[in-house]
Amino acid sequence: MPPIPQTVIAIVADCDDTLAPDTTAQLLQHFKIKSKEFYENNVAELIDKGYDPSIAYMQAMLTLANDGPLKNLTQAEIQAFAKKVKWYPGIPEVFVKLEKEINDKYGKFGIRLEEYVITGGLADLIQASELGQVVEEIWGCNFAYDSTGKICGIKNVVSFTEKTKFLFSIEKGLRGVLRTNPYAVNQIQESEERPIPIRNMVYLGDGPSDVPCMSIVQKSKGYVIGILSDQRPYKTWALGYGRRANVTVPPDFRKGKHGWNQLREAVIQIADRIKAEFQPGQAGHVPKH
Repeated sequence: MPPIPQTVIAIVADCDDTLAPDTTAQLLQHFKIKSKEFYENNVAELIDKGYDPSIAYMQAMLTLANDGPLKNLTQAEIQAFAKKVKWYPGIPEVFVKLEKEINDKYGKFGIRLEEYVITGGLADLIQASELGQVVEEIWGCNFAYDSTGKICGIKNVVSFTEKTKFLFSIEKGLRGVLRTNPYAVNQIQESEERPIPIRNMVYLGDGPSDVPCMSIVQKSKGYVIGILSDQRPYKTWALGYGRRANVTVPPDFRKGKHGWNQLREAVIQIADRIKAEFQPGQAGHVPKH
């Protein structure tokens, strides 16, 4: 297969504590559950027993759904609450504005911007929110539901290294495929056949669960923006001391703020590099490798 134009730029972001205060914690608080106690007691107890952190919080929620304050939690209620989720300043508007700027300045070269979310949070919750109306795809944890819509089991989880699977699916252009064909990510595809090479990606993350993706993006010449955590500074330590992020910024993406400036500059730099790879005057020409 001949090389294809690799003119798509992707912002790939974690969600909880990156784009918004922990969305699952917001859901729990809506049901009068103290999220701090939930994580420090219910979830920590399971982690101490060897549970994966993502499975642990979902199992703890299932326990509360069987006989507790979440006993009536349904998919419909999760999706209804999604409209009330609080985002960090500038989210999701920053994505819409940057898409327009890239299209206006670089659209004639076939360059465009897309956004994806890979999260250990609840995908159904985030998908039903205003963010879900903006980004191309969201991968996250999901509950199974019974015939009444009530949560009854764990359908899938996204753990630390699981996030990298979705990073590669973005690179290979497998949007919407993995839900019905989870093995598709393993298909053989030469680097020049991949629509969104990782060097065209900007990754946003806030802590240890993002480290595998951050490492891959950095090694592949992409750009990594770490999000500073005021509530849990040890997470930022993992990024800064481990040098997993190119830069760290506060969670504020309003125009003119540091988060906006760094994200915009990263996207513009990638767009300029892609443009320079084309033959002069040959808009839409396949990049030279």
